[in-house]
Amino acid sequence: MTDTARLLHIAVEDNIAWCSSVCSAHGSNETRSSRAWANLAISPTFYPNIITREKGVQNEVVELAYKVREANQSRKWGIKDSFGDLTLAQQGFERILAGHWYGGTVSGGETADWKTVTSPAELHLWERAWGSSDDTVFPGTLLEDHRITFWFKGEPSAIESGFISFDTGFSLGVSNWFSLKTQSFTQMGALQAAGSASHGLPIVCWSRDDLGGEEMGLAKLGPLQVWISQ
Repeated sequence: MTDTARLLHIAVEDNIAWCSSVCSAHGSNETRSSRAWANLAISPTFYPNIITREKGVQNEVVELAYKVREANQSRKWGIKDSFGDLTLAQQGFERILAGHWYGGTVSGGETADWKTVTSPAELHLWERAWGSSDDTVFPGTLLEDHRITFWFKGEPSAIESGFISFDTGFSLGVSNWFSLKTQSFTQMGALQAAGSASHGLPIVCWSRDDLGGEEMGLAKLGPLQVWISQ
């Protein structure tokens, strides 16, 4: 397995573990095989019900989709096509975005401006700054999971930017970054802060935008797509 293929596998598995943690906090009904992970209950907003773990799993995803529909008959739900090789239009899905996985070993940088959420009250303010209209995505119980850290700049009542890190012990996943100053992922310093917290583990993430972190060790690993039911 090449380094890129290994990192891609790590990125996909890290993302599945993170999505599983968020879905579990809402009461999930999960199943997984070597080919795909699925939550047969309702996933929170922005989180998928199916994530593929291998290429070429069209048939298994179609079968899982029938099961997921039973719990999501009145709402839209998503499939993260981790290798960008599914065709689901005929199954009633629309491709809403395409992006790439990223990964690499990143050196740490200045973290003095970064703080971490320590209470449900601060998490409430973090989620509002992130853009949620209410506390429906990240319940306070997530703060009890030692793998999860919510980072922010500014004061809790005036958060300027933030991101989430998820430490599996094999990698540090980075997600849900935002900047109210319209800074990019690299401009806001999230990658440097994550590098300081990674303790040499590879950092992995995905984005629909070009992150431009090559000079800091973050390489593009492969394509992905997200499909939404219609």
